[in-house]
Amino acid sequence: MRFVADFIGALREAGLPVSPAESLDALKAIQLLGLDSRETCKNVLALTLVKRQDDQEIYEELFDLYFTGVEKAKEADQGDSEPSEDLLAAQKDAGNGDDSAANASSALGQALIQKEDMSLAIAQAAVAEKLSTIVLFTQKNHFAYKIMQRLGDEALSAEIHGVTNSPEPKNSPDPKQKKLQRELIKSRARLLDQVKDYVEQQHQIFAQHKGQKYREDFLQQAKLSQLDRLDYKLMQTLVRRAARKLAAQHSRRRLTRKRGQLDVRKTIAANAAFDGALFHTRWKATRVERPKVVAICDVSGSVSRVARFLLLFLYSLQDVMPKVRSFVFASDMVEVTELFKQQEIELALEEIMKRWGGLSTDYAKALSGFQSQALASIDKKTTVIMLGDARNNQGDGRVDIWEQVFRKSKRVLWLNPEQRNSWDSGDSIMSEYLPWCSSAEPCRNLKDIERIFSRILKYS
Repeated sequence: MRFVADFIGALREAGLPVSPAESLDALKAIQLLGLDSRETCKNVLALTLVKRQDDQEIYEELFDLYFTGVEKAKEADQGDSEPSEDLLAAQKDAGNGDDSAANASSALGQALIQKEDMSLAIAQAAVAEKLSTIVLFTQKNHFAYKIMQRLGDEALSAEIHGVTNSPEPKNSPDPKQKKLQRELIKSRARLLDQVKDYVEQQHQIFAQHKGQKYREDFLQQAKLSQLDRLDYKLMQTLVRRAARKLAAQHSRRRLTRKRGQLDVRKTIAANAAFDGALFHTRWKATRVERPKVVAICDVSGSVSRVARFLLLFLYSLQDVMPKVRSFVFASDMVEVTELFKQQEIELALEEIMKRWGGLSTDYAKALSGFQSQALASIDKKTTVIMLGDARNNQGDGRVDIWEQVFRKSKRVLWLNPEQRNSWDSGDSIMSEYLPWCSSAEPCRNLKDIERIFSRILKYS
C-alpha cells in the first residue's frame, strides 16, 4: 500500500484536500481491488480522493505518473525473469566445482543473481532516505546514490572490484569468478537504471508542485514593489485566491450574524400550540451593512506595483464589498470606478498604469482633486483606504483636506508600502497625516493586504 500512501501525499503537496478518512477509504478500496486494472484503480481512487472538478486534471496527471512507475516495475520483473547466459554458465560451473567461487558474497549481489524483484526494496530505501522531499533536479543523482548505498551497493562494488575478506588474496581470478563478476556488473547497471527511473518519477510527482508551492509562499511574502513583471501572472492568481478565501469566510460570518438574537416573545407565540415545547425558534434579525469603500491609490514610482495588487484584491471581493469607488493619482486625482466596470480588471490595471503610473507625486494637487470629486459623498458608513508613501517632493501636503476626510468618514486607513522606520525620512510627511488616520501601517506584501482586508470585513 506504499503506492497509495505516496500517491495521497503527492496529491496533498499539489493542493488537493484529502482527509484521513478519505485516505483510509482509498487504502481499503485498493486492498480489495488490487493494482492490476489501471482504469479501475483510477476511477476508484478518484471517487475517494477528488472532491472538486478543478482538481481532476492534477489528479489524472499524478495518477498517470504513479501508475506508469508501477507498470514499468512489472515489465522489468517480467523481462528479467530468465537468467542471462553468463549467469547460467556461472551457475553450471558452480554446480560442477567450488560453489563459493561462483556465489556472490554480498547480500545485494546474491539478490541480483537470484533475480529478486527490487521494486519494493527501492521504494523502502527511498522512504528511508526521504525521497519525497526532493525539490531540485540537481538532487536526483544525490538521491540515486543514497538509495543505492542503502540497498548495499558499497559491498557489491567492493565485491565486483575483487575486494574480499579472504586472508589470501587471489592474484588471478578463475574463469568462474570472472563470469560472476561480469554478471554482477551488468546486474548492478540494470539496478542503477531502475533506481534512477524511480527517482526521476518521484521528482516529477513531488518536485513540480512542491516547487510551485515554494514559489507561491515566496511571492506571498515578497515585497510587491520589488516584483518582476514575469511574476505578475502568478501573483494575480494568488491575489484572487486569497480574496476568494476571505470572501467565503466573511460570507459565512455574515450569515451567522444575520440570524441575530433569540426573540423570546415570538418564539413562545409560535409554539403555543405545542404545550410549550419549542419546535420553532424566532430570531431578531440583525441587519449587516456591506461596507462603503473609497480606495485612493498613489500610482507614482514603485508605489504603482503595490497599487496594482491592492486594487486587484479589492475588486476580487465584489461579493462581500460591492460599494467601491476607486481613485488613482500621481498629481491629478482620477476616478477609475467606471473603468473597472467597463473592462476586465487586468486590462483596466494595465491602462491605469500606462496613463497615470510612474509620474511625479503631488499630494496637494491630488487631495484638492479628491475634495472636489468625492468629499461630499463620504459619510459615517464610508471606509477610506489610502495607499501611498506620503513622499511629496518637499511640497504642501494639504493635510487640512485629509482632516476633513477623517472627520466625515467611518474610518480612515493609510497603507504605506515602506517600513515604519522609513516614514518621515527624506521628503516623507507621513507624521503630518497620522493624526487624521484611524490606523496607519505598512503594506508591503500580499500577506499584509490579506490581513488588512480581513480586519475591514470583520468590523464592517
